[in-house]
Amino acid sequence: MGDVTRPLSRDEQIEKLRLVLAGGPGISVPETIFLHGLGATGKTRVIKWVLETEQIQHAVFHCVEMYNVRLMLESLVVQLTGEESRKCENISEFISFLGQELNPKQVYVILFEESERFRDADSHLKHVFCRLQELTGLNICCIFESRIDWTRFLPNRGLPYPYIIHFPQYKKGEMTELLISQLPGEKSWEFKRDFISLVQSIFFMVARSFTELSHIAGLHYSEYCRPVDSGECKETDTKKLWFNIDKDLKKCLSVVHLREVSSQQLRELQKQKEEQEEQDTGVGGVIALNPTRLSVELPFYSKFLLISAYLASYNPAKTDKRFFVKHHGKQRKTSQSIKAKEKFNSQLTGPKQFPLERMLAIFYNVIEERVNPTANIYTQISSLVRLQLITAVGTDQMDQPKYKCNVTLEFIRTISKSLQFEIQKYLYSQ
Repeated sequence: MGDVTRPLSRDEQIEKLRLVLAGGPGISVPETIFLHGLGATGKTRVIKWVLETEQIQHAVFHCVEMYNVRLMLESLVVQLTGEESRKCENISEFISFLGQELNPKQVYVILFEESERFRDADSHLKHVFCRLQELTGLNICCIFESRIDWTRFLPNRGLPYPYIIHFPQYKKGEMTELLISQLPGEKSWEFKRDFISLVQSIFFMVARSFTELSHIAGLHYSEYCRPVDSGECKETDTKKLWFNIDKDLKKCLSVVHLREVSSQQLRELQKQKEEQEEQDTGVGGVIALNPTRLSVELPFYSKFLLISAYLASYNPAKTDKRFFVKHHGKQRKTSQSIKAKEKFNSQLTGPKQFPLERMLAIFYNVIEERVNPTANIYTQISSLVRLQLITAVGTDQMDQPKYKCNVTLEFIRTISKSLQFEIQKYLYSQ
């Protein structure tokens, strides 16, 4: 049996699954159960825990492997029967074999992980697995785990409506409890809670995924513990512990979701940069190594979209014509004509929100080639939002979408350098 620890903060979902899958002798399970929710909300862990603790015979198939139907069917048969191997050439053989070999009085479950990939499968497969109980005469249930809701999953077209269980995002208190449970060692609960509170205070606004926050906490926990382990301070010296780790956490903020460097690597990179700066003193050399980035793995257009988002966040809208309108004369190349009273360091005031239309207008002006406003461009904007490199703001659906840029100037300079784009001449009062 796998992990027998009961999943935290998912009591409602556990009880629903137990009620329909293990309600008692003679229970008839639903034909299909649909589990949906965002990534890292406990869907797979909860259903696997219920199946194992209730000792329900089951098969698990990850739909990323749905490139060969025969291999999928053979895998399901082996798991359900316990046989070492079994040939199964097509869906007809699969249905016939299950009807002949499995016990009609026993409960069986087939779990499809990341089942939204099922939408790309042949239509007859969707109908078969949604009606497998009817076709085999068995007490068998197919469970589809997905990040999208049922209305977007499959067209109805006569398919039975599933038993739906939603997994909402964890609340902040629930996330705290989960993250504390993941920390290793024998330190006190209060010590671990203080560390997680520090992590959340910095990252919770840009990363609410348990997977991401757990990764960040794991990277920095040993450094947080180091002063206590070395005897420099006690577990209760919260202020000293916070100062010890706060700088590293803020450096990590620019690489959240991308997982490029740990806090130790950041310190090593910073040291390398300082050594390089000493060598370049008086020479004016350019430091190639960025202390907060190793690489930026984004599509070409996404990089220009992110640059455009940064400029829209930090440049006043009234300067767009000066910087981006073609053939606007000398004013486009210099900020000397800006009145002194209008100048200010926008880095100190933080990013401002901007409409989507403005970001796209900047994008089409700064990119060297002609780009049509296709669905691909809007898809890449959505990807930047999912990566939390830009954030959607506002709830007014009558107005056009508004965003804010989340990345730092150093981050944008790194991207611009990879594109050989002169970001400096487009920055207001920098």
